[in-house]
Amino acid sequence: MLRQVILEAKTTLGIRAAEIIVRGLGIQKWDTKNLKGICPFHSEKTPSFIWNKKENYFKCFGCGKTLDIIDYYQQTGMNFTEAAKELFREANVFYEFETSNLPILNKSNKPYVYPVEEKNIDTAQIEKYLSLRKISKKTIAYAGVKEDKQGNVVFEYRNHNGTLMLVKYRPARKLNDGENKTWCQKDKDTAPILYGMEKIDPSKPLLICEGEIDRLSAIEAGYYNAVSVPFGANNYTWIEYNWDWLDQFEKIIIWSDADEAGERMRKEVIPRLGEYRCYYVKGKRKDINLQLYKDGPESILISIDEAKDVPISGVIDMADVEDYDIGAAEKIKSGINGLDKWISGFVLGTVNVITGINGSGKSTFIDQVCVVEAIAQGYKTFIFSGELTKPQLRSWIEYPMAGPENVREKYNGPNEPMSYYITKHIKEKMRNWYKGKVYIYDDEDNQKASAILKKMEELARKHGVKNFILDNLMMIDLECSEYEKLTKQKEFMNSLIKFARRFNCVIHLVAHPRKTETIQRLTKLDVAGTGDIINMAHYIISIHRVSPKEKEDKFDKQGDLKEKGCPYDCIIDLFKNRPIGHQDKSIGVYFERKSKRFYGDSDAVDKAYGWQNSEIQGFIEIDNLDEKYPWDE
Repeated sequence: MLRQVILEAKTTLGIRAAEIIVRGLGIQKWDTKNLKGICPFHSEKTPSFIWNKKENYFKCFGCGKTLDIIDYYQQTGMNFTEAAKELFREANVFYEFETSNLPILNKSNKPYVYPVEEKNIDTAQIEKYLSLRKISKKTIAYAGVKEDKQGNVVFEYRNHNGTLMLVKYRPARKLNDGENKTWCQKDKDTAPILYGMEKIDPSKPLLICEGEIDRLSAIEAGYYNAVSVPFGANNYTWIEYNWDWLDQFEKIIIWSDADEAGERMRKEVIPRLGEYRCYYVKGKRKDINLQLYKDGPESILISIDEAKDVPISGVIDMADVEDYDIGAAEKIKSGINGLDKWISGFVLGTVNVITGINGSGKSTFIDQVCVVEAIAQGYKTFIFSGELTKPQLRSWIEYPMAGPENVREKYNGPNEPMSYYITKHIKEKMRNWYKGKVYIYDDEDNQKASAILKKMEELARKHGVKNFILDNLMMIDLECSEYEKLTKQKEFMNSLIKFARRFNCVIHLVAHPRKTETIQRLTKLDVAGTGDIINMAHYIISIHRVSPKEKEDKFDKQGDLKEKGCPYDCIIDLFKNRPIGHQDKSIGVYFERKSKRFYGDSDAVDKAYGWQNSEIQGFIEIDNLDEKYPWDE
């Protein structure tokens, strides 16, 4: 294998490689005994550029840059194949590079249409642009970056043999609205090769970056064995196309952008290239170029040196487990003080099962506690409602959001019940407040569990939704026969728990109780379905509507008061509370009929939400905080 031959040749050449580099770069104050001299990459008075006899490369202990014989040859203008041949000649090592006379075909199985090399030698405009991004003329020359006649940056993608396979362009200025960031040479084929392959030494760790300028930034910092992917973070055609070439590396380092697309790239690429040899970098900034600009080249090398290996799937070193502080854990408050006293709020990463017989107040609890309170605290919310139409659902949610002082009464005659409504003006204010914060599932023809979970993941990833309501389990198609239902319920519950942990969110699952012959106060064992629902849930809450009979005082035969009637309209029974442990607690609440609100003894029935105060929004648009950089002007 080429990698092994290169290592052997470097070992054979030994100190002679240092002497070649010293002569070629004109290293000052060269100490032949201690093999050190003045670093050629930064200004210094005391020699810190030291030759490592064991690994056969120079390292500067001032700026952190490294340089071996292959790097040196490539800095003189050679590609990797040419540099390796020169190394083999100096070390008197024989190696025959593979050549192929077979024609390369494109994806249509036709002869490959090769791009044309850029002939323009003027690089003034791209030098000016890239200098704003801390990329020097030396790096531009090393990487072979060019400029076309329109002043655009030209990236020429060559395979490991140096054959030009792909040419990409980008403007050397701030992008206009709607303008393409990059494009390829017209009417030419576009093989998904990696940018910089012709410069890569397979005997050293390979750094894979997300974009061309990230690769240039790594080179600027002194890490030359870097490539970038051709068509963005979430296009993976390059893996299969370059499989044999990638297979020769013993260590691969992934440094993708610190955003959602970059995270997906890491999760996709690392398993495919092999966890055993892959490492990943979590940089200090959004991307490598921004880190170079803000923190300097040394920070790039430090981040690469500190690349983390991939843990073995399914296990973790207990010493690496994060501390769990329930007090500091992020929570969504219920807004009912009597309940929050025991749960302190719903901890993110949990699943809450809500039950209750028809007419008990489940819907009121969900609308007020699980929806309105959550968005008032800044948590975007998703709702699957299998029983209510979308207009009905919105109406039910808007009543507790409005509050009693904003709900009007309507007299319907002596023989009709009083009805309630919210004025158009109040509705408009509320809808402006919650716009973009509440998402309702809108595919009535597909209520399969897999489809709902897929939509939940999309919302969690794209919109940062952290609060999910599934009302109810019976209305979700578990995609199974009646005989498989209990098994599928367990699998679905397990999927919800994994989802909650993965996306650090709260999921409220409504589960109806088993059929009862009489209206009664439920226990956790009354939840319908598999027992795994109550076993796996983090919280179990039941809503019980107090009957008129339960409100009545009880007297003994002598007419003395034996037991006072229940003063509340509903009881919230907390049957399970895994995060904190307090359970089997009962919280009494009153029901305000106009606004359909629950409130306890210490709660304000007329609580105002954010729509009533424009300063209380709960959301910050990140775009408003973006910092501008010179290349954006």
